[in-house]
Amino acid sequence: MASTAQVMGMLRTDGIRLRRDRFLIGTALYIVAIAIVVRWALPWASSEVAARFGFDLTPYYPLIVSHFVIQLAGLLAGILGGFLLLESREDGTLKALLVSPVPLSAYVAVLSAAMVALSVALTLVEGAIIALGLPPWPALIGAAVAGAPAAPGLALFIAAVADNKTEAFAYMKICSLGPVLASGVWFLSEPWQWAAAVYPPYWASKAYWMAETGSGSWPFWMVGGLIVSALWLVVLLRSFSKAARR
Repeated sequence: MASTAQVMGMLRTDGIRLRRDRFLIGTALYIVAIAIVVRWALPWASSEVAARFGFDLTPYYPLIVSHFVIQLAGLLAGILGGFLLLESREDGTLKALLVSPVPLSAYVAVLSAAMVALSVALTLVEGAIIALGLPPWPALIGAAVAGAPAAPGLALFIAAVADNKTEAFAYMKICSLGPVLASGVWFLSEPWQWAAAVYPPYWASKAYWMAETGSGSWPFWMVGGLIVSALWLVVLLRSFSKAARR
């Protein structure tokens, strides 16, 4: 009980940090604003492209929408969690945990669960706002769950390799190429498309795309994404634990 209370106290402190950081607040609002823009801009752009160039954009709705609701949701939640972990590492909180009754793994587990929940919630909210190119809701929820572990994965990576916020921004820009890779392989035929399978959120997008076409294979891609994510999280957690002791 004491350990649980201490972990929750740390999470409350993280919440205070989050509310005070304008960048993190702006990042959270950004993705919801983007969803609103896409909801109205995508049909307009589709009609304009069709009228001017005779090109039908609607078959690409699942690609465009999945990029925002699957790929960017996990990226955002990971950025928020990564900066919170980095601040805890900078101010010595993580080192204090190493010699306290509260295991570091407990704090990371609870914060990771919060990031996963945030990622799933963002996906569903964005999907409800955009309401275009969506698979059935059970599949959308499944894809959201498959993509959500990317959030703690990104957070652990940022907190492990960056020594300050300046470095964290640089690594964040590098990581932002991941969603581009996952969405870009849409244009490759299989099996070439599977080259992106090493990047866990690709599996979530693939589940989304398959479900949108009416294929019943989307649960396979969902489960595959969770397995690949679990492998990555084991590696990243070890790297983060080493960094916390430095």
